[in-house]
Amino acid sequence: MTDALSPDGDEEGLADLHRILMRQLLRFTSAPLSGTTDVRLVRGVLLPPERRGITRVVLWDGRRPEGSVAYDVPLIHPRGDNIPWTHLVAALRQVLVHPPVPDDTDPVGIPLADARRHILDALDQVTFELGDALHASVLMVHPQDVPDGSGHLRLDGFLLQDDATARLYVTAPDTAGPFGLDVSLHDLNGQVRVGNTALMAALPSLVPDELDVNRSPAVDPYAPAGVYDFTHW
Repeated sequence: MTDALSPDGDEEGLADLHRILMRQLLRFTSAPLSGTTDVRLVRGVLLPPERRGITRVVLWDGRRPEGSVAYDVPLIHPRGDNIPWTHLVAALRQVLVHPPVPDDTDPVGIPLADARRHILDALDQVTFELGDALHASVLMVHPQDVPDGSGHLRLDGFLLQDDATARLYVTAPDTAGPFGLDVSLHDLNGQVRVGNTALMAALPSLVPDELDVNRSPAVDPYAPAGVYDFTHW
């Protein structure tokens, strides 16, 4: 198998990209990453000892380890950009509709397919699911690189209001109890989105100083400090 797609770059930086994707794929160990009849669950996420800048995702049906297949996924685009984990998850899901055939085995004997080129091709037309958007919206309040309890905001819960809006239940140092933040899971074109960098950057200054101008008339017993509408962001 060729290493032509393996990137140059900082070793620890590449390892950090791997760890981020690994944490995001944990949720698919019991919920399918893809498939309805031919269900594929994540059995493992590994750092290949023989290849840099790659995450190896091992998939199975949840019952037969001998039916597992490992797929090598790139962390860096050939042009040098980091590939967002959101896009890697969605691209892998699309690749699994017609997955590449294994042509090798990993060091412990699992059939191995090089999915790097397939992933890169899928990135040009990647689509997201509601779960992707909800997961990304939660990270606006509780970023993965902030230890639990050390951030300005703390996430206490969430509830989908419909297929386009989520209510995040949040506490902050200067608020009396949890409050609700309504956020949109769709972009301005009505497409499912997996990130709102503008709102993520603004939240620390919006809460609590700008909450009142965004107050919602909604009453929610889970949010005694009020509900606030940020779906316009």
